[in-house]
Order: sequence, then C-alpha cells, then structure tokens
Amino acid sequence: MEFALAALVALFVLAMIVGMTVRAVRAEPGRRMRAAFGPLMGSLEIHQELHTGQKGLQHSILESIQVSEERPSRTDADPS
Repeated sequence: MEFALAALVALFVLAMIVGMTVRAVRAEPGRRMRAAFGPLMGSLEIHQELHTGQKGLQHSILESIQVSEERPSRTDADPS
C-alpha cells in the first residue's frame, strides 16, 4: 500500500514537471517562466484564499478595474 501511494505521488510530480516543461517550451520568449508557473501560482493563490478568507491579488485587481470603470478618475479624458 505504501509503495502504491509513493508511486502515485511520484507519477503526479512527474506529470507536473512534464506539463510545466511543455508550457515553457511552447511559450514565446520572455514569457516562459510565467507560462510555466502561472497555473501553479494560480492554484496556490486560490488555496490561500480558501484558507484565509481574504481576496487574492487577482480578485483585488479585477475589483479595482471594475471600480475604475464605474467611476472615472479626474485624470480620465472628458468625453464632451
């Protein structure tokens, strides 16, 4: 039983490494690290949100964009 569990964990880790490598190779130069580690960082952020109950960075950014679209700042161009 312990061997089967260790084999499954090793297989999962291997699949993660292969997936990250494929994403890094397919990405355009200059964005390879973001492409490779983006899904992992996103899942870790969700994990942190669920455990702390606080908004993550991505949710905070989206919320600030929505607020700025609803209420234009004084520096936005006057439409008239």
